[in-house]
Amino acid sequence: KTMKEWGLANVHTEAWPFGRSWQNQRFVALAVMPRAYPLIGYPKAWTPGTNGPVTGEAVMALINSESDFATFKGKLRGKFVLSVAMRDVPAHFEAQGHRYTDAELADLSKQPEAGRGRGGRGNFGGAQDFNRKKTQFWIDEGVAAVLDFSRGDGGTVFVQSAQGVSRDPKGPAQPAQVTLEVEHYGRIWRTLDKKIPVTLQMDIANTFYDADQNAHNIVGEIPGSDKADEVVMIGAHFDSWHSGT
Repeated sequence: KTMKEWGLANVHTEAWPFGRSWQNQRFVALAVMPRAYPLIGYPKAWTPGTNGPVTGEAVMALINSESDFATFKGKLRGKFVLSVAMRDVPAHFEAQGHRYTDAELADLSKQPEAGRGRGGRGNFGGAQDFNRKKTQFWIDEGVAAVLDFSRGDGGTVFVQSAQGVSRDPKGPAQPAQVTLEVEHYGRIWRTLDKKIPVTLQMDIANTFYDADQNAHNIVGEIPGSDKADEVVMIGAHFDSWHSGT
């Protein structure tokens, strides 16, 4: 409607294959023991829910190599798995950003451009294969959910989709996966590190939509005059994730 009001011609949508849609309807997470407190977090996109409230112990289970599977086999059913080691979260006593001076800008202009290719990724195929095995391990073990933390801090949560998640309805199965705000993940981690048991409860309702697996581009034309036989393409990408406001 807006594009037509602007005077664009031939305004229409063009479908392209995207895959199943996904939506989170409910996410409630809290610690129950040794002290009750709410948890800030979001389920990862294209992961399933919990089929109602689930209560279970939190456990550290870092699986970084094939040998780690044997270490945790048979020990994770019904557990909330802290799947990554806690990182350092320094206090911010000084502003993290500043306005560049003219001298700094001049210095930056002399720096070589960083490469944007896919070189230097190492054993990417091997890592993908290992991550698929790890995902299947969580499912076979019957975990309640797999937890990690956000790269932000101070209450900011960044979350997208889980590694290896497929938008194909026939894609590999996934466990419920949740990204917690890093300080809340850290509180659980530190408590477990002191050998104090932690019980969590989560209620996650996620829905998959398979009826229409297309996304759509909105296309319009600004007719030319003296160079009407030439084409200039202008594009914009409108996107957000479920943690965006």
